[in-house]
Amino acid sequence: MSERAANNSHNNHRDMIIAQSVSKVFHLGDQVVHALDGVSLRIPPGQFVAIMGPSGSGKSTLLYLLGGLDHASGGEILVGGARLDGMASDGLARFRRETVGFIFQAFHLVPTMTALENVALPGVFAAMPRDVRERRALALLNALGMAPRIDHKPPQLSGGQQQRVAIARALFNNPPVIMADEPTGALDSRTGQTVMQMLRALCTRQGKTVVVVTHDLGVAQYADRMIQLMDGRIVEDKLVAPKEKTDAA
Repeated sequence: MSERAANNSHNNHRDMIIAQSVSKVFHLGDQVVHALDGVSLRIPPGQFVAIMGPSGSGKSTLLYLLGGLDHASGGEILVGGARLDGMASDGLARFRRETVGFIFQAFHLVPTMTALENVALPGVFAAMPRDVRERRALALLNALGMAPRIDHKPPQLSGGQQQRVAIARALFNNPPVIMADEPTGALDSRTGQTVMQMLRALCTRQGKTVVVVTHDLGVAQYADRMIQLMDGRIVEDKLVAPKEKTDAA
């Protein structure tokens, strides 16, 4: 399915994510790098999207722009009805806190904090009372099978356990959108499969909109839709039958 066909197929939905003619230019000394060149896409609520492409194709750049972690050089971006391009830094911080949960390959956990404290950290920034944020963090860790490890710090956890903590932290504010950048890149294949089943379940059972950047076709097979980038442009956009949709863990 072409990009236009995929976009048109979603016109009956109120789209969660809209990008229109988005570009991103980096200046490296005298060199100008066009990381994204006129990217347009629409993602309806509750869809699991895999963004694929070789290294340097612009896939992570696109994810960071859609998640409000960076500013576009041109074009328009709307997520959950909020227009990100031109939004001030305090507005972007509030948007990220309320709308998007991020999961990264490197986990980005605070090594001196326990699993419980890491998951509860977004509640600190939201000025949430300690007992409230710890109860919420504990419930999330319990749901992800991490109850026996709540007092363990990241160096005491396996890679899969750290990623579960990172997923719980991403879910702390109950965001409608989950964005993940190579979430299985630092994991063995079996643990990576478990993580992808979790993300699939968040989409299938909770209606989260999930956007995953990956170069791994095995990861992308959990998605409803695959978008292929090359040299900063969408070269393929197709709907697919996702793996584990009905029996995700």
